[in-house]
Amino acid sequence: MNVRPILVVDCYVDGDGGANYRRVIQRPLEFWRPAETRRLPNVLDFAGLVITGSAACVTAPEPWMDSVVDLILDAKVAGVPILGICFGHQILAHAMFGSGTVRKSATPEVGWVQITQTMDTEPIFEGIDPSFTTFMSHFDEVQARPGMTVLATTERCEVAAYRVDTLPVWGFQFHAEMDQAEAEELVELRISGWPDANVTVGEARAGSRDSTPLVTRLLQNFFQVV
Repeated sequence: MNVRPILVVDCYVDGDGGANYRRVIQRPLEFWRPAETRRLPNVLDFAGLVITGSAACVTAPEPWMDSVVDLILDAKVAGVPILGICFGHQILAHAMFGSGTVRKSATPEVGWVQITQTMDTEPIFEGIDPSFTTFMSHFDEVQARPGMTVLATTERCEVAAYRVDTLPVWGFQFHAEMDQAEAEELVELRISGWPDANVTVGEARAGSRDSTPLVTRLLQNFFQVV
């Protein structure tokens, strides 16, 4: 049987944003880097979309982001499942719920954070503990909107995960997919460039852990609908 690939929308502005997904997804993948080419892929060629994180910010728009929004809206019309991670979670909310849905966070998070589910049953979190810890690194945040079901929160983030009502579309603010070594390097980069940080690099890295089992189960759950 011919299985349609998953399209990974690689929003990294430097480096290879697809590496973490090649590491944890055991099915055909294709990659699109919107910062390098604006030509939209045909969403009907794919079983689902995964939108990666980025050093870019929805609150500081760049021209290439318009192409990502256009792709999301094409997928919405076609009913193609979407999973957005960090920046992907944010630009997905921006595309689905409009300008102003994403704002600068008053309480950014960098490090390994406890995430608490808010729903008793949710297919994307099937088999996941009601509370779990994984890596987060964000200075923007999504605000809850009508038509959005909030699935998880943290002490500092109201919307750590959400589902778009009536659509197979999810956003995760956290980086369960990220390789542990990459996450530890990112902690040092982010905190050293964050003048108002109330945490040291050592403190932020103290909770470092491998989230491969977590992301593997989350992706298995996502693939149940693609």
